[in-house]
Amino acid sequence: MKADKKGAYIPVLKYHWMTRFYDPLIQWGMQEKKLKMHLVHQAALQPGEVVMDLACGTGTLALFLQRSQPGVHVVGVDADPEILAVAKKKVKENQIHHIRFEEGFSDRLPFANHLFHHVFTSLFIHHLTLEKKKETFEEVHRTLKSGGQFHLLDFDKPQNGLMRVAFFPVQFLDGFETTSPHVKGIIPNLLKETGFAAIEETGKFSTVVGTLRAYRAFKP
Repeated sequence: MKADKKGAYIPVLKYHWMTRFYDPLIQWGMQEKKLKMHLVHQAALQPGEVVMDLACGTGTLALFLQRSQPGVHVVGVDADPEILAVAKKKVKENQIHHIRFEEGFSDRLPFANHLFHHVFTSLFIHHLTLEKKKETFEEVHRTLKSGGQFHLLDFDKPQNGLMRVAFFPVQFLDGFETTSPHVKGIIPNLLKETGFAAIEETGKFSTVVGTLRAYRAFKP
């Protein structure tokens, strides 16, 4: 769900031909299930709630969310029609209901105000320019209900020198302009600047490509 400076869409792994490698790469190198289930568990979802999986990719997190609480309604949104096709196929094969997918960009979400109880996003924010990060957080804030929760997992301040070095390949692939703010630990300050409260770091994880941190924040 990222775009270049001209506004053209850039696939999740930069090149369309690499999309088919996304699931195996994340599963092998990023402890995907453990990390995404951390976000799921911190939400304590309730039946009837409406939740968004922002930049849903192939729909793995959306599936985890719906399986953890079958009574929730999950909406996955992503700007890449190719990866959404993979997500829809995955949901159909697993015979999962109450999940739908929408095409859209994170800085102009195709949803009404105050719609969602929870918004989740995983390994996405580091793809965005600083301006788009802020606009995305503002859109999440707009679409959340009062008291709604924003749950995010992404690269952020490395916990040691080894993790800093490990992050360089990600920066090379995704671009230093978008990833450099994460080395300084931008996420908590950006949440505060865009109106979120009770901001909490809920987890810290070392991976083969750097430090991931999980956060939870509330819309007052």
